[in-house]
Amino acid sequence: MKLLSWNVRGLGKPRAVRCLRHALRDLKIDVIFLMETKIYDNKMANIRRNLGYPFGIEVSSVGSSGGLAIGWKANCKISLRSFSARHIDVTFEDDSDGFSWRCTGFYGAPEVGNRMDAWNLLRQLNDCPEVPWLVIGDFNEILYNYEKQGGRLRNDRQMSSFRAVLDDCLLSDLGFRECGILGRRGDFRRIMFVNVWIEVSQIISGGIYLPNSKFHT
Repeated sequence: MKLLSWNVRGLGKPRAVRCLRHALRDLKIDVIFLMETKIYDNKMANIRRNLGYPFGIEVSSVGSSGGLAIGWKANCKISLRSFSARHIDVTFEDDSDGFSWRCTGFYGAPEVGNRMDAWNLLRQLNDCPEVPWLVIGDFNEILYNYEKQGGRLRNDRQMSSFRAVLDDCLLSDLGFRECGILGRRGDFRRIMFVNVWIEVSQIISGGIYLPNSKFHT
C-alpha cells in the first residue's frame, strides 16, 4: 500500500489540479492526504473523484486558507474516527486477518501563536495506545535547526514544544529521503509512526510505501 501526504497550497485553479493529476499518474498511490486545498468540501470531492479516488472525506477551507482531504481506492477499507480543521483521523482494516491500524492526517498551525493548540489536539488524538498509529502531514515545525535549508534559525522554544508533544504521544520520526518527484525548493514532508515496527518500508517524499508489510506492536 502507498500513502501520500502533500501540502498542495491551493487547488482552486485548473492548472494546480492538472499538476497534481500528473504527479499521481505514475505513482499508483492508494491513499492521498491533501492539505491547504483552499476550496470548499463539495468542490474538493469532485476533484478527488476526478483524480481516481472514489472514496474520501473533505474538510472545507475557511475562506482562502486551510482545507483538508483524504481519498482512497476501492481496495482500501477505511472508516472515519474524527476530523477538524487540522486533522482527519481514520482506521484501516484488513479483512484477511482482522488487523487494524490508525492513520491521522495532520496539519499543524502555520501561526506560531496557535501551535500549542495544535499540539494539544495531537495529544487528544493519542487515545488508543493499543492500536498502531501513523501520523502524516505538514506539522509546520521542525525538531532541530539542522533540518532547515537556509533562512533564519528557528526559535528553540518552538522546536522544544514540538519535541515534547512527540514524546508525549510516543511518536518517532522516520525521517525522509529526497527523491525529486514531489519536493519543491527542498520542501519535503515528514512522517511519524508510533508503536509500530515495519518489516519492509520505503520512504518516498512524504509518502510511505509498505509492500506486503507486517506490523508488530
